[in-house]
Amino acid sequence: MDFELEHIGYLTDDIDRTARQFELLGYQRGPTVDDDRQRTKICFLRKEGETDIELVRPYDNNATMLRMLKKRGVAPYHLCYACDDVDRLSEELTANNWTPLFKPVEAPALGNRKICYFFNAEMGFMELVNKK
Repeated sequence: MDFELEHIGYLTDDIDRTARQFELLGYQRGPTVDDDRQRTKICFLRKEGETDIELVRPYDNNATMLRMLKKRGVAPYHLCYACDDVDRLSEELTANNWTPLFKPVEAPALGNRKICYFFNAEMGFMELVNKK
């Protein structure tokens, strides 16, 4: 499997408030994007030489993520890895006890590159995204 760490996803209830804390650490904030398919607002934070941070705020009708937020609070909740072929790697991971949360789809916050989320009891949540 050929892939590399793309970003760390943080679940938050307030993108502005959380982004301000990362800005204190030298991160630059990008635009906030509505992702109606995933029912989230997303904002990327970047800092030269560091892994990108993705802030994810669930819509009010996203019960699953709202429960996670209530249980864990503002915290990292997934790692995202860039790969050459999300579809192919999705099949390989599924065959190795990773549960896909949905079929690969385009993500507006990632330039409409194809993504897919997975869960594995030994590692938690992981996102795959096609490389740029």
